[in-house]
Amino acid sequence: MKVNFSNGKLVVRFTLNFIVHQILLFLTVSLPAAFYIVVLKQPEKLFFVNLTTWIIITAYFLYCLFYGYYVARPMADILIKIKKLSCGEYLILDRKRRFFSLSSRLYREVYANLESLSLTLQQNERKRQEFEQLRQDWASGVTHDLKTPLSYISGYTDMLLSDEHEWSNDEKKEFLQLIRDKSTYMEELINDLGIAFQMDQSTGFKFSSQRIELVELIRRTVAEAANMPLDKANHFEILGGEEPLYVMGDARLLKRAFSNLLVNAVVHNPAGTSIIVHIQDNSHVQLQVTDNGKGMDEQSIAGLFDRYYRGTSTDTPTASTGLGMAIVKQIITAHQGTIDVKSKVGHGTSVTVQLPHSQNSGKN
Repeated sequence: MKVNFSNGKLVVRFTLNFIVHQILLFLTVSLPAAFYIVVLKQPEKLFFVNLTTWIIITAYFLYCLFYGYYVARPMADILIKIKKLSCGEYLILDRKRRFFSLSSRLYREVYANLESLSLTLQQNERKRQEFEQLRQDWASGVTHDLKTPLSYISGYTDMLLSDEHEWSNDEKKEFLQLIRDKSTYMEELINDLGIAFQMDQSTGFKFSSQRIELVELIRRTVAEAANMPLDKANHFEILGGEEPLYVMGDARLLKRAFSNLLVNAVVHNPAGTSIIVHIQDNSHVQLQVTDNGKGMDEQSIAGLFDRYYRGTSTDTPTASTGLGMAIVKQIITAHQGTIDVKSKVGHGTSVTVQLPHSQNSGKN
């Protein structure tokens, strides 16, 4: 174990404490002899010699018991606290009674570390419970998101198969279009689930990497987002990107990430929102998606890339599945890139993505 300043203080304190107790032990066993020699002054009498000897032995034994208790009592308390922690019982921090005896001060670094460990375990348990609650809410939401389109599909299919009513061709076409839209949504949700879990860091995710002209890819993605049938009349604008910019990566995954960013800007903002895509060539290839929509609070920003953060429902006419931003984060990270979000309620949102140039990136 490497000895640091804190550990060094502990060693010095134990050493000094041992020296002090050795001096006290010497004085304890010496006092009877000194009393016998100086006060009684009867070295020839065997009774006094034996009495003094037994007093010295008894004093030595009693002091050894005292010193053992002095050193071992805090250790017993420490072992009890460790056992409580192992059973999931957290320590109650009481600074007034933190050192209930003088010997406890000898182990004050140990007590401080135990308290720190207890606090860390409490925080981890609280985070685990919050994460579990988010996971359950998310699972419940995904179940709802699957059942909702299924109910549409089942309902309109029953209507088409019913002999009680004769549907016109236009009505049949409308029903089939709704069934197709909901089927597409379900397919997107299943694909998102697959991508999200395949790209989990614990399992790893490998993809084919090739040289991609990013400007053209972004232009196509913006055009598709602008033509989505959401009836919101949003305004899209692309700035920069006059020269081709190349990155290494998977074109399909990067297109999915950029599409999710744009869809998110459309879905969660009111009609008529202005969405600006700014492409820059700095030390990295930089893509900035900025809107003048309703913005987000700090809690929403903190949970934006959380896989178990509650997504949107199919009640909202959108291609988003609720996993979109988590997937964006995973894809950008897998391409050795970074993503940053700045937002303020009522002042819109800005998402900045940076990717390395192709000549600076190796293949995955």
